[in-house]
Amino acid sequence: MGSKYGVIVCPKCGMARGVETAKKTTGCQCGNEIVLSHVKIKNQTDSPLELADLVASTNAALRGGEPAPPERKSRKKDPYLSIAERAKPIKDSLERMRSIAQGLTELQSRFTIDDIRRIASLLGKDSAEDVLARLKDHNLVYEFEPGVYRSV
Repeated sequence: MGSKYGVIVCPKCGMARGVETAKKTTGCQCGNEIVLSHVKIKNQTDSPLELADLVASTNAALRGGEPAPPERKSRKKDPYLSIAERAKPIKDSLERMRSIAQGLTELQSRFTIDDIRRIASLLGKDSAEDVLARLKDHNLVYEFEPGVYRSV
């Protein structure tokens, strides 16, 4: 699977802009409609947070007359980090825990307390033991082997 986001430069106004690479066109703030297949994608990433930094650094380089930062191809992101990034903005703790369990089940079809511990350390909100206990209490996961779980 390719990167979800990329940085392009508008051919009309010369400003960098972040785009979803799956789209065919995008609009620029100058009013120009840009066909993505007609412009070069300067940098690519899977992270919307990293995209904002890439757009800012590209615009700064363009305004300063410096060459744009070297083009970077997306590197494979840690799947645990992806699960944590999806879960982090969820306000309801039970929904956040459900998101973690579903993400781990999608990732490797089953998971252990160690997998939950890795994500819990990235989030810094709940302990892995609390997450697992609440998931079991609410019947959101089941244990199909001793110490091995799946989301429902």
